Amino acid sequence: MFIKVSARKIIMVSQVQKKVCSDCKARFDVDWSELEEGDAVSCPECNLEYLVVIDKKGALKLVESKEFELSDEASDESDESEYDYDSD
Repeated sequence: MFIKVSARKIIMVSQVQKKVCSDCKARFDVDWSELEEGDAVSCPECNLEYLVVIDKKGALKLVESKEFELSDEASDESDESEYDYDSD
C-alpha cells in the first residue's frame, strides 16, 4: 500500500486491484506489490495466463500471454528479414 498526497487529503491507495479475465469474465485480485516484469499471473477459473509487462509510461500492466507471444513472433520475423543470405 502506498500513500498519495493531494493538496487537502491523504488518500490510501491499495496495490491490490481487481482484474476481469478477458476469456471467462471471472474477477480476481492482482497484488502489484508482489509482481515484477516477466512474472505470470493465471486466472483462477480458466487458467488463462497473463504476463506482467511495463508499458510506455513505465507502469506495470497485465497482457494475455498469447497476445505477448504474437507480438514477439512479429518482431522475430522482422529481425530475420534484415539479414540477406545468399545461397551461392
